[in-house]
Amino acid sequence: KWFNSWKIPQSLRPVMPIFVIPLLGTAIITAAFILVLGGPISWLMTALNNLLSALAKNPSTSIILGLVIGAMVAVDMGGPVNKVAFLFGVASITANHPQIMGAVACAVAVPPLSVGLATFIRRDLNTAEERQAGVAAILMGLIGITEGAIPFATANPKHVFPSIIAGSAVASAIGSFLGITDVVPHGGPIVGVLGATNHLGLFLLAILAGVAVSVLLLAFFKIRRAKREKVAA
Repeated sequence: KWFNSWKIPQSLRPVMPIFVIPLLGTAIITAAFILVLGGPISWLMTALNNLLSALAKNPSTSIILGLVIGAMVAVDMGGPVNKVAFLFGVASITANHPQIMGAVACAVAVPPLSVGLATFIRRDLNTAEERQAGVAAILMGLIGITEGAIPFATANPKHVFPSIIAGSAVASAIGSFLGITDVVPHGGPIVGVLGATNHLGLFLLAILAGVAVSVLLLAFFKIRRAKREKVAA
């Protein structure tokens, strides 16, 4: 929009959308990331990785480590914070500490499974489109794709983010406490079914506990909002 506000000769206008705007736009955004955002983002990612490393060194902090990993997994669902936790878990496999990846594997399925299952509670409070999206989210959760919760989080961030972060943290903490391992760089029920975890029953139990926490919070927020809207009407 800013580029198009420039006063330029009419003869140059045809090349603006196909050459000038893409080239200059990319250059400006790239420079902003490298020169302005690159330093703070790098510092944050390094600090998070150092935090996980410090917690992983002490067995007594296993539950705290699980809480932190679970929260990081859910806070941006596939974004940079999620990737720090995920890659830390992947690195732990090669370091012969698959318990950390086990904690990650427990957490990644919670957001999509939770938002999907929540659409079946008080179905009258959900549209047909939301229920359909809920089914898709459940399927994505079963195969460990955290991003399945993104449409719900963007539509209602105030309620969804606290709910899924709490649930993922609980699932990861339980998985860490129980010593769940995962020897593949992926998570969700699918890895347990395929034999990548050390104890399928406990692995699924950790996931279900996290999902229960998230679903209860989501249902609470949903019902409370419906009551508030009814009173306002």
